Parts: sequence; C-alpha cells; structure tokens
Amino acid sequence: MITIKRVADIYSKEFYAVDVLDGVSKIRPFLLETKNGCCPVMDEGNLVGVITYKDLLRTHPNRIIADAMQGELVTVPAEMPLWQAKEIFEETGLDVVLVQDEGRLSGILSRNLLEIQLGSHIDLLTGLYKSDYIYYHGVRLLKNKQEISVIFFDLDNFGAIDKTYGHAVGDIILIEVSKLLRENIPSEAFLCRFGGDEFAVLLPAHLDEGAALAYHLADIIDRHSFVRGIEISVSTGVIGGQRHEERDDDPWNTMEQLINIASLRSTQAKKSNAKPLMAEIQGTNVIA
Repeated sequence: MITIKRVADIYSKEFYAVDVLDGVSKIRPFLLETKNGCCPVMDEGNLVGVITYKDLLRTHPNRIIADAMQGELVTVPAEMPLWQAKEIFEETGLDVVLVQDEGRLSGILSRNLLEIQLGSHIDLLTGLYKSDYIYYHGVRLLKNKQEISVIFFDLDNFGAIDKTYGHAVGDIILIEVSKLLRENIPSEAFLCRFGGDEFAVLLPAHLDEGAALAYHLADIIDRHSFVRGIEISVSTGVIGGQRHEERDDDPWNTMEQLINIASLRSTQAKKSNAKPLMAEIQGTNVIA
C-alpha cells in the first residue's frame, strides 16, 4: 500500500501565541529566537491570524501586532497530504499556515519546511517528481469522479545500452527522455520518473485520449536524435477509460491497480516486440 506523507508527519508542534495588542518591539526579539520565525495571534482567546518575523521588520517598532499582520489566516488539517498543502501555498502565496488537529490549533507549517520535504520526492537526475506525485493526483482525480488514463513508458534494451556505452551516457539518455516527455505532455497531465528507466504519465481523460497521447509521445522519442546516434524506443502500457460502473470505494486501491496494470502491459509489449500500445489496447479491461 502506497503511503503519502501528510502534514502531520512534518509540521512543528512547538509554537507560542502572541496577543493582538502586544507591541512589535516586544515580540520582534522573541520571534527572532523561535524555531519557526512566526507565531499565531490571539484576540481574547480567539485565533485571528499569524505573525512572521518578516511582517515585524516591515512595521514600526511602536506599533502593535494587529498593525503588522498581513495576508489571510489559513489553517490546514494535520491529515492533509503534503502535495495538497503545496497547492495551498501556491494559491495563497503565504509563507506559513497554521495546522489544526481534531479542530484545535496544533502547530505551524512553513513553506520552507514543506519544500525541503517535497525535495526528497524529486528525482535528482531528471528533476521529475517520483511516483508519489502520480499516486496523489490520481487519487485526487478519482475522488472528484474524473476519468483518468495512466500511461507507463519503459525504455527498450536500456540495460544493454548502459553496459555498452556506460552509465554516464545512460544518464544523458534518461535526461533527454524526461525532457521530451515534459515538453510534450498536455498542461493538465502529470509526469513522474517511476524508477530506473520507467516513466509514468497521468492524464485526466478517457482511454482513447490516453492511447493517442501515448502513441504521440512514443513517436517523438523514436524520432529524436539521441547522444552518439543511439536509437531509443519505448514499450508502453495504457489503462483507463470511461466509467461504466461505480468505482471502488478505495481510490488508493484503484490507483495501485491502474499503475500495476499499465506497468505489466508495458512489459508485455516489450516481450512481444509490439508497437507501442497495440497489444495493450486490445482487450483492455476498463477499471478506472
């Protein structure tokens, strides 16, 4: 079972609240010493905002905290996936959000801390996100009752290329393939390096659109001039399509099945030396 990290796994539970009437000159040195560089702001026991050290630097020391607060108060639940928290930061432009656990203020999550954690989900060679990225967005789309297609790409004979030309050349090829995929997928699609010489694309569309995209991307890779004139092709598996029955109650389970089937079909295509998708589309069992 895939486990996606949540806010509860990383946020800081150490925080101190300040009062809306506290003076800026009083709180500024205190805030400079705190781990988070920010504090929740209370007014007669009610949470009304958050103050950062950056806010205090912009405010005259003779003013009060109420004058220094900027932006909106945003709270997120501790169980929110990190990828969703990333979307919150991007939408609001905030540097920090407050975290609630079972309806109570529980801690603080900063943009910097979140970016550090998500950095571990980025493939250092290609700059693409790892598989968690696809799983999260797939589950999100399924929960929203949207159709999805999963496309799985597996480079042909990559092990032999690595042994013949060396890992440095193999790395260059992986970087080039990732660039080709990134530059040619639709803006609404999601791409990851799944592992080794495998890549996955998640498209919020029916199977026919997913298949068309897979053909298009495989053709782009096939026509590309790679380093040292090495010819590169991919075996591709696709799953998805129009829903005829209600989906599984567990979208995580559904997403795991989709990824697994797409992966198996790319392997079958490689073994049969079939053109991309030809073997995969025939007899497809639509479970998305």
